[in-house]
Amino acid sequence: MKKLDVFEAAMSKIQSEFSQCPTVHTDWEFALTDKKTGEVKNTKKFRMIAIVNNAEKSQHVGIIVPELSSEYVQIPDLVEKFLSQIRKTGETDSTLEKKMPDIHIFRFTGDVYLYTDKLLVSEDAIRDHFQKNNLVLQSRLVKSNPVL
Repeated sequence: MKKLDVFEAAMSKIQSEFSQCPTVHTDWEFALTDKKTGEVKNTKKFRMIAIVNNAEKSQHVGIIVPELSSEYVQIPDLVEKFLSQIRKTGETDSTLEKKMPDIHIFRFTGDVYLYTDKLLVSEDAIRDHFQKNNLVLQSRLVKSNPVL
């Protein structure tokens, strides 16, 4: 029996929760550095998803990350970087335009849907950090369930 990984499980949750909304995503990595030396010790893959609500002319951002720890502090900057990247590629990338409406007319709601299977920091700490950056944390715990 194959287990769904966090990315697959979260993507299917997003598709059912936002079934009327087209999405576009990109996969990135956090560089986890040693606090003393500053050298990169490890990397952690995560996915950023733009969720576009045509009816409300708005967009949200979803983030899928297995085991979120102190790197959550980077998320507000990454959300901003991601949204500006999609605005740029939305103008030129013809494959994107077929699926995605013109993103420029969509207002970012500030809602960030966090899909993770394990939080290694308190949800309150993440929520407070997001609020300081004008983002609203929408936490979604993902259980990687075996496929039946």
